[in-house]
Amino acid sequence: MKVLLLLCALFAAVSAAPQSPRGEYAQEYGPAVYNFAYSVDAADPYNQPVRFGHQEGRNGASTSGTYYVLLPDTRFMTVNYYADETGFHPTYSFEGQPRYYER
Repeated sequence: MKVLLLLCALFAAVSAAPQSPRGEYAQEYGPAVYNFAYSVDAADPYNQPVRFGHQEGRNGASTSGTYYVLLPDTRFMTVNYYADETGFHPTYSFEGQPRYYER
């Protein structure tokens, strides 16, 4: 019984806590600004090359970046993109000709 009362009191306290309206974080801390990047260039256990990475930057509502990956068919795919109030806008490009290996 005590556990039930404790859970009810905890639920009531959490429910009564003031809820922040959406967007309050941006008003309090300003627009989001960041840049990051990573890349991986290695080989898997079967000695096939593994290469991929991502770079992105954001300033307020505008985000842009690039990600890339070496596909299993040996083509290199790059995606350049930007995102804004109108949505996500990618542009894809491929380098090389597809090749398939027999195992």
